Amino acid sequence: MFEPNFRKIVRVILLAMMVTARCASAAKPELVVAIPLDIPPYVMQQASTGLAVDLVNQALAGHSVRFVQMPWAELQTAVQRDQAAVSVGVQLGADDVYYSENFITFANYAISKKRDALKIDTISDLGTHPILAWQNAYLELGDEFQDLFSPEAPQRRNYTEVADQAEQVRMYWETDGSVLVIDRSIFSHFSKEMGHSLNEAVFHPLFPSVTEFRVAFADAALRDLFNEGLVKLCADGSYAGLLRRYEVELAKTVCDD
Repeated sequence: MFEPNFRKIVRVILLAMMVTARCASAAKPELVVAIPLDIPPYVMQQASTGLAVDLVNQALAGHSVRFVQMPWAELQTAVQRDQAAVSVGVQLGADDVYYSENFITFANYAISKKRDALKIDTISDLGTHPILAWQNAYLELGDEFQDLFSPEAPQRRNYTEVADQAEQVRMYWETDGSVLVIDRSIFSHFSKEMGHSLNEAVFHPLFPSVTEFRVAFADAALRDLFNEGLVKLCADGSYAGLLRRYEVELAKTVCDD
């Protein structure tokens, strides 16, 4: 007399197993995403939060993302070296990866200290001062800057690239006569943490109003999905909301393109 109930239970179990199997087959694999070392407000708390972190997570909604932090110099080729399926914060380069549209913009300045009273009106004026920049900055700030500080240029002896941008800012404040080349929001965050006022600094707008960065992908379909996600974030106001949340002020964003 228990047979009908038994059969019903078996059918329920089989149905549950089929649904579980289908869900498992449809589950997306974990994406290993290379991202810079902590540079608040873009990447913070070991890549658990920040503007760039949130943008990637939201643009790739539905995917399981595992961030792996790397110095700037390693990000550009992380996908090519099979260290990640995705690399955040790169410039156009190799032909064997797929690049997103511009996804984030930095407002870069040359920054001196008021107490040093340096006269800096043009990029060429930087050649006579100790310069502290991020890794590969000489490739990302225009032809004139690249010509001035490329590895073979004489002025390179006055030029230092620093992997950790917190260390870059610390070195700037502790070195007389040094000039910092950095994004304004990153500089502001670390300087305040170190007890310095922005009133102690002079901002020299020598570079384009923004420097744009992309995301590199090993897979073209995933790149296309990311681009579609960015368009949605711009259209529904989410991108602008994240800028407000992280207090990033820019003359131009990727949503303005």
